[in-house]
Amino acid sequence: PLQAALATAAWCAMHSAFVSHAWRRLVERNLPSFLPWRRLVYVGASTASFGLLALWLRTLPETVLWDWTGAWRWIRWLGLAEAGLLFWLGARAHDGRAFLGLRQAADQVAGRGTRPPTLRRDGILGVIRHPWYAATLILLAFCLPVTDVNLAWRTVLAAYVLIGTELEERKLRVEHGAAYAEYRRDVPRFLPGLRRRNPRRGP
Repeated sequence: PLQAALATAAWCAMHSAFVSHAWRRLVERNLPSFLPWRRLVYVGASTASFGLLALWLRTLPETVLWDWTGAWRWIRWLGLAEAGLLFWLGARAHDGRAFLGLRQAADQVAGRGTRPPTLRRDGILGVIRHPWYAATLILLAFCLPVTDVNLAWRTVLAAYVLIGTELEERKLRVEHGAAYAEYRRDVPRFLPGLRRRNPRRGP
């Protein structure tokens, strides 16, 4: 379990470092022509490295601590269905090409300038701010029987999602300023219905 937790934490640290503003500024200073390709390379490297981590985790001997049996199986499938729905709704609301880095790379090839980030509030993004992060937390809770090994890496990943959400919030506040501050007041982070009261708009 300790090996699984440390390896997962190392992947999380790498994943976070290469999406930070500090890394972006470093690329801008030293490799400005690479900047439009940064997101595409980042997504590819993150996916490949996570796949390798997952394959290695599967080789570790593990002991089942708790399984989804009886009525618990239905609860598990309901949780997985909710996670799938949030992933799908998030995909409909987000710009998938920009998320993967394809739009930035296509703009570079076509000789177009980098498009400024846009703040979207349509669809599920008008209900919760982070549907993909919420879906990931639900998926981590319901995805597998609980073993000593996957309890370790699931705990690390869940903590990373919560920390990463806060880091993402800070980055979005830098990118969008007052518009994002207003969005945060109006729309809850993970759970619908927990909107912060905006004194300018009344109850």
